[in-house]
Amino acid sequence: MAKISVGLDIGFSSIKVVSLAKEGDQTRLVSLGSIPCPQPGMLSDSEIGLQAVSTSIKKLFEATHIEQKEINIALPESKVFTRVIDDLPYLTDNELAQAIRYAAEEFIPMPIAEVNLNWQVLFRADGKNKNTRTIVLVVASPKNAVEKYIKVLNMANLHPKILETEIIAVTRSLVGNNPFSPSSLIVQLGATTTDFATVSKGLIWLTRSISTGGIALTRSLAQHFNFELTQAEEYKKVYGLLEDQLEGKVFEALKPIIDIIAGEGRRVIQSFEAKYPQDPIKRVVLSGGGAKMPGFVIYLANALGLEVQEADPWYAIAKDKASVSKLAQDAPSYSVAVGLALRED
Repeated sequence: MAKISVGLDIGFSSIKVVSLAKEGDQTRLVSLGSIPCPQPGMLSDSEIGLQAVSTSIKKLFEATHIEQKEINIALPESKVFTRVIDDLPYLTDNELAQAIRYAAEEFIPMPIAEVNLNWQVLFRADGKNKNTRTIVLVVASPKNAVEKYIKVLNMANLHPKILETEIIAVTRSLVGNNPFSPSSLIVQLGATTTDFATVSKGLIWLTRSISTGGIALTRSLAQHFNFELTQAEEYKKVYGLLEDQLEGKVFEALKPIIDIIAGEGRRVIQSFEAKYPQDPIKRVVLSGGGAKMPGFVIYLANALGLEVQEADPWYAIAKDKASVSKLAQDAPSYSVAVGLALRED
C-alpha cells in the first residue's frame, strides 16, 4: 500500500499543493495544482482575510482531488529566525539544549517564551578531541505566526503534521540528503523575499533572507515604463534580462534589483567560504517563481562566476511521460511544495 504525503505551499501570490505516493524506494507524483492567493493572504490579521485564504485552499484540494487531511506546510523565511551556531564545544544533550536557548537569545529579537525553538545537529564534537566543535542549525518560529497558519488550515479542515521553513523544504527537493551533491548555493526567488542557503553534504550550513523579490522587479518595470503592474509582470516574464529585446530597456529597469540579489548571493558565498575554506561553493541552484525569467540564469552565472542551474524538484520523482514537459514549465515554483511532500515523518 502506497503512503501518500501532501505538501502545501501558501505563498504570497499563489498557493500550491503536491501529493506524492511512496512505495519502497520509489516516489511517484499523484497530483499537483496551483491557485492565486487572495490578497493580503497570510499577512492579513482579519478573520475575513484568513477565511479567504482557507476557502482558496479548499478549492485547490477539490480541484486536485486530494483527500488527505494531514499535510506538511512551511513558514516563510521572513517570518522565522534561522542561525547556524558553530562555536559550541562537546556537550551532552541537556547541556546542548541549554546552550542553544542561551545562544538563541542573542539573535532572536523577541522573548524566547514567544517562539518555538527547533534545532538540527549538523556536526557533533566528541568528548576526546577538545579542538572539535559542535555545529547546530537553529530555527525559531514565532508562536503567533504558527498559530495563524494552524488557524487557516483548521478552517479548511486540514491538520498540519509537519511545519518547517521554506528553505529547508526547498533544500530537500533540490539536493535531498545526497552526500555526493556538490556544495551549492540555493537561491529561492519568491514574490516578496529572496532566500539563500548554502548546502553541503545534504545539510544547510548558512541561511539568509532579503526583502527583495519578484514584486520589487515588477514595480521597477512599472515605474520605468509607467505601466500597470499586470502589464509590467507580463513584460518581465517575456523579456526579462534579455539585453537584445526592446533595445535593452526592460533589462535596464530590472538590472538594479537583480544586482541586489546577486550581490547578496556573493556575500553569502564569501561568508560560507571564509568559515569553510576547504569546501568551496561549486554551483548555484535558482528556485522559486522568478527562476524562469528569461536571461536570469546566464546573468547570475556571469555575476557570480559559477555554474547556475534552474531548479528541478521533479528530477527524482516518477511521473507519466505525458506530464514531463508540462511539469518543466513551472518546475522551480514547485520546489517548496515538493520538498514538503518529500518530508519523512
